[in-house]
Amino acid sequence: MARSIAEIKAQICETFISQDAIRTGYGLKENQSFDKAFSPVSLESLMFYVVASCIWLLEKLFDRHREEVDARIDALRPHTLRWYVTKTLAYMRGKDLIMTDGVVVADYYDTSGMTEADIEKARVVKYAVATEDNTQVFIKVAARGNNGQPTPLQPDDLAGLKGHLSQIKDAGVAIKVLNEPADNMRVELVVLYDQAILTAQPTGNGRPDADGYTAIRLLRDGKDVITEAVSGVISKLPFNGEYRNSDLMAALQSIEGVRVADIVKVEAAAGGSEAYSRVVGYRRPYSGYYALQNLTVRGRAYQVAE
Repeated sequence: MARSIAEIKAQICETFISQDAIRTGYGLKENQSFDKAFSPVSLESLMFYVVASCIWLLEKLFDRHREEVDARIDALRPHTLRWYVTKTLAYMRGKDLIMTDGVVVADYYDTSGMTEADIEKARVVKYAVATEDNTQVFIKVAARGNNGQPTPLQPDDLAGLKGHLSQIKDAGVAIKVLNEPADNMRVELVVLYDQAILTAQPTGNGRPDADGYTAIRLLRDGKDVITEAVSGVISKLPFNGEYRNSDLMAALQSIEGVRVADIVKVEAAAGGSEAYSRVVGYRRPYSGYYALQNLTVRGRAYQVAE
């Protein structure tokens, strides 16, 4: 792990000032430290800072190189879960694995004559994660839609991927590929807002409920800030990442003009199902990703005297 610039500079300074020739040449007192002998803006101090910065950068590059090598080794180690993910993402539409006399002899493709753009286009699986249960490996997959978000693979691509995996998997290991539509999510919120910052636009009949809350959208500069925040939390999740109510609450509270926010309930249904269940604390998507199906916001202006 790379040392800090301050640590590196301190070691250089200590070595520098410990030399008898240096102490004699500069006329330094016995046991006088570098910081006592030289100003932070002295030529020596500035020069050592530059040297320390260069060493720090080199150490950081070594750290990054080590991480990249470790990650590559893990990805290439055969028949681990990460290996299955790597090979799933490497699947290429319309291409055959390297074969000899009709027999697959390698778990990769011959891409000679293909440009980087051709390879990227052929690799239709953009998201993948693998888990296991006893002797069965489950692989969640998705393509990338026009909106940049995960979407199910087309039937032909799914069939091709399954054939690809069957040719390279371990004998006796069952693989189940999950190619599901997004888990739908319904969110209901209560918000107290600052009228000087946010503008409320009724979404229902405009009449408040028994608690004085009205179904609204909260706008700033014409943008629906609540919908943006909720959608942002969901869309920024990594593939197969956990949704957490605490993350949603933090996003709501960070909106300028939102004085109080409360999550009434969050419900989710797996893979396009209508069987919604309440999210308590956190939830991992069955399909690997979420889609916001419905957002209900009830609110009223915040009163300082409350």
